Amino acid sequence: MKNDNVYLSQIIDSIEKINNFINGINYQQFTVDQKTQSAVIMQLTLIGELAKKISQETKSQINLPWKQISGFRDRAIHDYYQIDIEIVWKTIEEDLLTLKNKIISAANEHEIILDNSKNK
Repeated sequence: MKNDNVYLSQIIDSIEKINNFINGINYQQFTVDQKTQSAVIMQLTLIGELAKKISQETKSQINLPWKQISGFRDRAIHDYYQIDIEIVWKTIEEDLLTLKNKIISAANEHEIILDNSKNK
């Protein structure tokens, strides 16, 4: 469980980084900002990699589409130039807050200690 705590904390950290990267920009700006795109995709890839490392026990306590989260990592690594920027933006807009909130909620409910103190 200790490693899972670290992985979950790192996922939260990646979400925070993505939020910082896109702060103040809209979709149109994102589509032409390759530096921000690369930074965001890297963090989404890290989230996918971390999701693969979380134990089944912990995953069962947090109702999330773990396979899809991990799958983004595979697509980003193997087909980087095929990534649809619109889907990336949609993921940022629609899924990251839910991911963060579910992890924090499950951590509180199951007494999982997240290493990142700003998430309490």
